[in-house]
Amino acid sequence: STMSIEKHEIKISTTGSAGSASGSAILALPLCELVAVYLNYHASAPATTDVTISSPGNPAALTILTRSNSATDGWFYPHVNDHDNAAAAVTGSYSDPVVHGNLLIEVAQADALTDCLVLTTYVRV
Repeated sequence: STMSIEKHEIKISTTGSAGSASGSAILALPLCELVAVYLNYHASAPATTDVTISSPGNPAALTILTRSNSATDGWFYPHVNDHDNAAAAVTGSYSDPVVHGNLLIEVAQADALTDCLVLTTYVRV
C-alpha cells in the first residue's frame, strides 16, 4: 500500500483572563506519522502565548512540539531522535513522530479569543 499525506485543521478558542487564558482541543487522527504543522495565531494573540502539541494515549503520551511565548505564525516540522539497537540516541538522526490516534493541542498564557489558534497539520497515513 502507498503512503499518502492528509491535511487536518482544528481551531482552539481560549477563555480566561488576559495573559492567562487557555484552551485545548483534541484532533482525532488515524495511527499516522506527523509530517508538519502550521500554527496560525489570532491577530490579537499576545506574545506570551504558549502552544503544546502532544499525542496522548496508548502506550504513553508523547510531546511533539512546545512553543513558548510567541504569537508569530509559522511552519514547524517536529521530529523525534532515532535510537540504535542498544537504545542509545543516534546523533543527528531523526524521524517523524508517530501519533497514536489523537493529537492534543493546548494553548496557555493567551487572551480570551475565539479561534486563538488555528492549527493545520499534515500527517502520513
